[in-house]
Amino acid sequence: MIIIVLIILSILTYVSWMNINNRTTRFVAGLISFGLLMVTILFLTANMNSHYGMKQVTTSSEKTIYSAGGSKSPAGMLITQQLGTKADNYVMIYADREDKKAKPHFVPDKKNMTEAVHKRATYQTADVDKATVKTVTTRWEWRNDFFKLMLGFGGEGHSLVKQTATVTVPEKTWVILSAKQAKQLTAKQQMAAQDKTAAAAQQKQMREGVQAKVATYLKANPKASANDVADYTQQVTAEMTAAAMKQMLK
Repeated sequence: MIIIVLIILSILTYVSWMNINNRTTRFVAGLISFGLLMVTILFLTANMNSHYGMKQVTTSSEKTIYSAGGSKSPAGMLITQQLGTKADNYVMIYADREDKKAKPHFVPDKKNMTEAVHKRATYQTADVDKATVKTVTTRWEWRNDFFKLMLGFGGEGHSLVKQTATVTVPEKTWVILSAKQAKQLTAKQQMAAQDKTAAAAQQKQMREGVQAKVATYLKANPKASANDVADYTQQVTAEMTAAAMKQMLK
């Protein structure tokens, strides 16, 4: 709309100064039309330079994510690949659903680098029960319908200011590793599985360790329900599995 207004005011300014014979009328009409033209130009310039007529709107969403190693392993796995050498920005592999295959997330869109440079993804560990990804997005939005009508010709509305995704995983039951480390871990696990005697001994050690911890838990919580015991057993198994995986990476 503002382009149409600029064209009309430009025409009115020209007509006022060039086609009105009465000196007073020409001066008044020309001054008013020229003044309105300058105000409109300033209005447009302010929008282009500092997003005048717009405001930043921030939204956030959070969802549960699942292990890149599948659901068979008690411990969770997050595979990361840093983008660049200094930026705290990563491509991360995990599953969106427990029954789905893991896939890369936060891969920069090379076809839309204008938005890609405003996006960042990082990770952290915390004392939590499940892994999540929280996405915080800030966009430019029109303050009201008037500004949208006047200035919404270039698609500025809903344009991205910044987007930050933070993956948070349980520090005791998940393992964070690079793509290279993931390959090394898989190779070591396959080699260990080939030695059936050593594998059986390791499984026995794991089983006995879990049983010992559960026995201690029951002693401290004699009134624990069957569900509580099952949850604790699953937790301990995941913790010991994650610890074993971390040890294999050393």
